[in-house]
Amino acid sequence: MILYPLFSAIFFKVWSALAPKNSWIKRVQSDNSWKSTAPIKGKVIWMHCASLGEFEMGRPVLEMFLDKHTDWKAVVTFFSPSGYEPRKKYSRAKVHYLPIDTKSEAKAWLKYCNPNLAVIVRNDVWPNHLNALGKKDIPLVTTAMSYTKTPWYLSRWLLLVRREMVAAVHTWGVVNEKDAATFSRSGIHTTILGNPKYDYAAELLGKPADKKFVAWKKAQNKPIILIGSAHIEDCVSLDQLDISAFSLWVVPHHLEDFKRQQQSLTQFKSSQTSNSSIDKPRATDLLMVTEFGVLAGLYALADGVVIGGGWGKATHNALEATAQGKIAACGPHWDSIPENHDLVAQGFLYPTETHVDMTAYLNRIGSDSMIEQGKLAQEWMLEQSGAAEKIVKVLEQAVQL
Repeated sequence: MILYPLFSAIFFKVWSALAPKNSWIKRVQSDNSWKSTAPIKGKVIWMHCASLGEFEMGRPVLEMFLDKHTDWKAVVTFFSPSGYEPRKKYSRAKVHYLPIDTKSEAKAWLKYCNPNLAVIVRNDVWPNHLNALGKKDIPLVTTAMSYTKTPWYLSRWLLLVRREMVAAVHTWGVVNEKDAATFSRSGIHTTILGNPKYDYAAELLGKPADKKFVAWKKAQNKPIILIGSAHIEDCVSLDQLDISAFSLWVVPHHLEDFKRQQQSLTQFKSSQTSNSSIDKPRATDLLMVTEFGVLAGLYALADGVVIGGGWGKATHNALEATAQGKIAACGPHWDSIPENHDLVAQGFLYPTETHVDMTAYLNRIGSDSMIEQGKLAQEWMLEQSGAAEKIVKVLEQAVQL
């Protein structure tokens, strides 16, 4: 692996020089206190997550491991501000941005983090960081990996990158047999460990919403549709329908996008719009929820749910809504998320291809059949949990505990 370290060093240096003040790379570089901090002492498990959804998948695993092995410490890293910001004060671990993927940063990071074991949740894999782990013989376990085709770093055309990546991974943990077959076609043996997102979602059953939002719910005189982890594409699509019979609550995936999302919902006048951060609870046609960490509880207050991302690249976490007994709708791009296949097959997630599909969903909101189906979805979801325990056993084997 000769060219990638050179390419990454040049790429990140140029990006940093040209990037605006509030860009991702500037945020990552602002979290550099660890560079002047003494290395962490003792036994350390390092868990990396791309964003908040991956963290919530990994959290049951991490906490189960720490509860069993109380002499271990934990470090959690994030790629995205949408994960780092709401969890930077997580009490069970030191939390940082993942340093940029250059050879020097990866080496310096391991000197500070000093892990005995590394875990990657899902698919956020970075070659220089993995190479650094491999050189220090630190076992790495991937969890909940899911791909529909061979990931680029395992391409047979990139022999040096592939060789280093394979050598660095102790266990390739995938969700199901379909994922195992994808990796098998590229010559990689995997272990099916299941989907720890079900374990996370099981913990959310009955999770109450913040009292402030309960007050917002009481103030409404219309049923509530909630768009969870909304992107601009989701708002644009929904704006093409008549949703005047509902109070629309929008929870942006990236809070900095809330103004653009609000502007895209053209059927609402400014007098019909409220902001949860600055306004007091009142009847409103559009509520922009501009706060981190409240979404999972908000699903309990919604009458109908739209999972964001489905009109963009991919839906976000639908199981948070399932845990609150909600049958959610989503856009057409849902099938890259493993659990969505199960949810759709069971009738617990409603994909929409056209506005006719979404209108049909809106017409079902509040019906007895939809409410009863939501209860069945909760029961089914609980039956799917148990992956966290399997993953913890693999982690213990990796460090011979």
